[in-house]
Formats: sequence, structure tokens, C-alpha cells
Amino acid sequence: MTEHSIRSVSQPNCPLCGAAGRMLYADLRDRSFAAPGQWGFRRCPENACGLVWLDPQPLPEDIGLAYAGYYTHAQPEPGAAPLRDICWAIWRAYLGKRFGYRQGVGPAWRKWLAPLARLHPGGRDELDAAAMYLPAPGGPARVLDVGCGSGVALARMRELGWQVQGVEVDPGGVEAARARGVPVCSGRLEDQQFPEASFDAVHSAHVLEHVHDPSGLVRECSRVLKPGGLLVLLTPNPDSWGHGLFRSAWLNLDPPRHLFLFTAANLRRLAGDAGLEVTALRSTPRSAWVYGALSRCIRRTGRGEMASLGQPANLAYGMFYQMRQRLVLRRQALAGDEWLLMARKPWPPE
Repeated sequence: MTEHSIRSVSQPNCPLCGAAGRMLYADLRDRSFAAPGQWGFRRCPENACGLVWLDPQPLPEDIGLAYAGYYTHAQPEPGAAPLRDICWAIWRAYLGKRFGYRQGVGPAWRKWLAPLARLHPGGRDELDAAAMYLPAPGGPARVLDVGCGSGVALARMRELGWQVQGVEVDPGGVEAARARGVPVCSGRLEDQQFPEASFDAVHSAHVLEHVHDPSGLVRECSRVLKPGGLLVLLTPNPDSWGHGLFRSAWLNLDPPRHLFLFTAANLRRLAGDAGLEVTALRSTPRSAWVYGALSRCIRRTGRGEMASLGQPANLAYGMFYQMRQRLVLRRQALAGDEWLLMARKPWPPE
């Protein structure tokens, strides 16, 4: 074992239901951030639970070695280019009209520009994600972002009128978020010991697949939610059209950081076991332009790095891929590259 190798353990059986898994892919390497090691993925039989998981899996003590140079270290806000400013003004006007926001969306006359936002190749799901899929609160309300990265999304939610709190395991992300003035706790959610029923909403985008105990994470999200509060969770969809197209080159496999990829049934089970009532569960094309562009890079070169997204050819392909996925979704509702789970914490019985 070299000094910087990642220690791992074999995981031949499904961590959720215990069934023996079949090997999907073997001998994969990190295609984005150069973490050491070779990795594979197994899948639980469809007559069991269908979970996809990394085998072998990094030990929890060593998983941090997989995140050196990870993109949450530096996740800049959009620049000040005039065209980008115009697009954001239209986007914010859309959020005001769609979700009832009055703060942070610009002057009232801009509501007439809101329909232009629908020209975005990602459609409504891409647009709604800018407000974490949350309607404007009726009064003071707190939102927790689990895995907030460098705080870009929370800074935007604060502008929309929410009281914000982040949790992030990446020290670089914590530093960047705090530089934006976003309050962030460093470490895992389970270690923060927030009081029970502290938040009106909890948001977590592409975190669940990274943690060794996804059930525990969802239970803790439920615990810190107020009754009537909403959990919004986004995670990759292994049954997506994109995975079928790119197979082992699909970006959202992301070995060795993605430990689990969940089916819709898996997510319903996690939410139910945490005492949450699922209000929406569907696949989306949100961020599909990223997944398509970088999966294509992996298939062609073996590497898919965030820095290459700005290259015109990759940008054009990504936009085409996202629009094509939206067309596929009209025929196959479960074909999007990610899942959106929304689940509410019920009120206690009277």
C-alpha cells in the first residue's frame, strides 16, 4: 500500500437488503479528480431492491483522500458579463412568478420577462432548482443546505428572504461559503447536534450518494425538520437514459466518491423509514448538460473535468444532450439523470 492509497473493504452484498449483487463494472479509476485506486459497481437484483453500490468501498477514515481538489473548493458565482446578468434577471423574475417571491427578484415589471426563462435548455426543473424547489415562505423561515459546497445556493436563498444555514464536510467549501457571509458548520450533519425541529426546509443536492450511512442522513434530516417542513433531495438516477447511453463512462458513477446510486423504490423506503411522507418523486434533466458533456469527455478521453465545461464544443454538446433528454422524458418519465425527492414531515397526531 502506498502512502496515499485509499484503504477499502469488499462489499459483495447489498447494504440495504443483503442480497448478493451482480457486477456491473470493474477496474474503474477516478476520471475527474485523480483519486488513487481501482473500483467497481454492483447492482442488487431487480427482484430484490435494485440498489447500485461501489465495490470495494473506501473506509470512512480514508474517504477524504478521494476529495483532494474537489469542485466544492472553488464554486464561483456567475461573473458580471452583461449577457449573464440579463439571464439572471430573467431567472429571478421567473422565481418571483413561479414561487411567489417578492424579495430578491427585481422590480415588479420584470414579471413580464419571466416566460423567457423557459427557453433554458433544462426547462422548469433547472429553473426551479435555483430556489431549491421551495415556495416563498409566509414569514421568517429557516432552510438548511446539507452539503452546501461554497455557499452559492444559500447566498441566493438568503437574497430571496430565507434565513440560511449550511453544513459542509469540505474545508475549502466551508471557507468559500463563509467568505460569502453564509453561516456554515464544518463536518457531517449528524455531528452538528442541531436542536430537533430547527428548520422549515432541508435541502441536499447530490450528497446522499456520497455518505456511508444514507439511512442515518435522511433520519437526521427528518429530525431537524419542523412538523410540516419539507425535505428536498437530489441524487443520481442509475436507471436514467444517460446511464444507458454512456454506460461505464457515465459521469454520475464518479468512483470512488459515489458509494450508492438509488432507485425510486430505495428513496421511498429511506423517506418512509425516517417518518417522512413523500409528496413528489420524479426524475429530472436538471444539470444534464454537465453530465452529458463530461460523460462524452470520459468516453472519448478517459477524463471528465469541470474545467473543460467552458470549451465551446463541450458546452454545445451539453446543451444538445439536455434538450434531447427532455424529449426522452416525455416518453419515459423515469429517464432523467437525477431523482428529485420531496418529502414532508407530518404533524404529530392530536
